[in-house]
Amino acid sequence: MSLFSTRNPRRFRGVHIYTSERQDKLDRLVAEAKREEQIAKGEKPEYVPDIESYRGKFAQNLRKADPDRRRLHPGVAIAIIVVLLILWHYLMTGSFRF
Repeated sequence: MSLFSTRNPRRFRGVHIYTSERQDKLDRLVAEAKREEQIAKGEKPEYVPDIESYRGKFAQNLRKADPDRRRLHPGVAIAIIVVLLILWHYLMTGSFRF
């Protein structure tokens, strides 16, 4: 962070809070019709991901990963700390004598 630089304001993101389900359905139908038309002409259709298939996946994966997460056993943590202390002592003194 510089002392004399000013921050630029955030850019406006026009995210709609309220959506029209009817308009969304119509947009999907138009996109599907264009895709089928491209297939009929023999062209490679443009890939357009379906937003509905991605909705809620991030939070779902967070919830799923939390219970499966394995915790470090306290005995293993203490053993690692002891080994690190011995290594630190060796690096500081040059010998393993205490």
